[in-house]
Amino acid sequence: MSIDSVAEIKSRLNIEDVVAGYFPLKKAGKYLKANCPFHQEKTPSFFVNPERQIAYCFSCQKGGDLFEFVQEIEGLDFRASLELMAEKAGVELPKFSGKPRVSKDEKDRLRGINEATSAFFVDKLWKTEDGKKVLDYLKGRGLRDDTIQHFKVGLAPQGKDELYRYLLEKKYTKDDLLTSTVVISRDSEGKQIADRFHLRLMIPIQDAQGNPVAFGGRALKKGENPKYLNSPEYSLYNKSATLYNMAGAKSAIRDDHSVVVVEGYFDVMASHQAGIENVVASCGTALTEDQFRLMKRYTKKILLAFDSDMAGQAALLRAVEVAQSMEIDLFVVSIPEGKDAADAVKEDPKLWIEAVKNALPYLQFFIDHYAAQEDLTTAEGKKRYTDSMFTLLKGVKHPVELDHYLKLLAQKVGVSIASLYEHLGQYEQEKKTRSRNEKESLPVQADLKYRVALRLISLILAYPDEFFKLWGEFKDFGVFSEAIMGLSIMARFDLLTKEKHEVFYNEFEEHLKSENPGEWHNLSSIYKQVSTYYNHRGQLDPEFFQQMEEGEKLNRLAFEIELKASGEAWIREEFKKLIARLYFL
Repeated sequence: MSIDSVAEIKSRLNIEDVVAGYFPLKKAGKYLKANCPFHQEKTPSFFVNPERQIAYCFSCQKGGDLFEFVQEIEGLDFRASLELMAEKAGVELPKFSGKPRVSKDEKDRLRGINEATSAFFVDKLWKTEDGKKVLDYLKGRGLRDDTIQHFKVGLAPQGKDELYRYLLEKKYTKDDLLTSTVVISRDSEGKQIADRFHLRLMIPIQDAQGNPVAFGGRALKKGENPKYLNSPEYSLYNKSATLYNMAGAKSAIRDDHSVVVVEGYFDVMASHQAGIENVVASCGTALTEDQFRLMKRYTKKILLAFDSDMAGQAALLRAVEVAQSMEIDLFVVSIPEGKDAADAVKEDPKLWIEAVKNALPYLQFFIDHYAAQEDLTTAEGKKRYTDSMFTLLKGVKHPVELDHYLKLLAQKVGVSIASLYEHLGQYEQEKKTRSRNEKESLPVQADLKYRVALRLISLILAYPDEFFKLWGEFKDFGVFSEAIMGLSIMARFDLLTKEKHEVFYNEFEEHLKSENPGEWHNLSSIYKQVSTYYNHRGQLDPEFFQQMEEGEKLNRLAFEIELKASGEAWIREEFKKLIARLYFL
């Protein structure tokens, strides 16, 4: 990706304006603050620094520069956040290898078509005689008017090309309409154009940013097939990477730290109406890795609420198999027999709310579910039971989790856990893996010298003028020793000699190195670059951080120190203390 494109976007967008588009900010001196959108808190710890162009929470440590903030708040990867901000800034990104990139103008036209189509369908639902009948059907399913309006449910009329003619009047071209898939060509030459959807209940599908990209249409005539007709994939719509209501559920997912996955559009609507808003649905496909990755951007806790019939349980098993390797905290919502989420809400919203509240870890669910299906007093029942569980347990990666459920399984069938391990072919391997994991999990403690050096570098990044002025004064041993002696610190002042001071001052970079460093292994190199740049430019401007490796992280270190600083006297005193501690270490 071109660095020029990134810089151009940053030059056109102020981070404070972008953040304020998501939630309100309050002035706090030269900064802006708010309660963090990424975790629950009462006292604001999310700050925006317009000068450094950083938006960051110092509690949960999420955020960063413009793109890091957008990645976190929107749940995007870097490329997607870049494209989103490029659109906002009006910057045309260079093409990259892979599938052809859709231009901003084309995206805007296609989104406009989908917006106009959605409005057309909504209008037909609320303002026609056929629409009144469909509204009666929706209310018969337990949906209120406000829920129907919130999800922009509509009606595709009976006519052959009513939508097509409407969109032509809106000045959209035939080619763009065909690309958007809301209309189809009935001949190879593209002369006979017709609407894709006829006499169907229409549900708009949005991407994760809330842009309408597709439609799901439910048949209204009894016996008509297919029951559900969805938009085909095209440049804006990849059904395997899209989740229905993802945009609408994002805020609730963050608040609840979990997402509930149901099977159908009406399940989503009914759940939302019952007060559970962190709910999404797949778009007519089995759950895919891309869809799990999309949810994982917002939370690792995913609750699967599939129908209790055979098809629903088969879909549940497929979803579990996909998710097992993705480090997801997977739970299963048990819906009362013969019901889906929408049925449960219609009967009694409390049924659904309690079912979600009492969701079980997926392995616990299957331990109980499979046990209820077999006679565990017989050898045949025990064998079928353990075989069913082994299909799931073989996919468990964490040794503690595997051990826990093997113990439960051993208790259920009355055998030793060792025999189950042996049957899995993992008993000896598990012990080795566990031992290795324990060794690898031992934390490496950064030493005191490293922590002092890191804080000093952070302070220098924030206040280079103050440091280099003081450092210039400290070249004189008399000034240095007088300043050090005046500090309230524990130290061996007999080591405060002219010879040691000369070595310390002339080889300062070496004193920033430590034998047991933490995240930053190159503090001496960072200092050297800071010193060189400052001596050349007389300041550390934004260009310095842009050219530095991991410059955004360095910028955050400086920002964090700025928030803690309490005036010039404090800054000077802190520099003295840190330099003194480094001297005596």
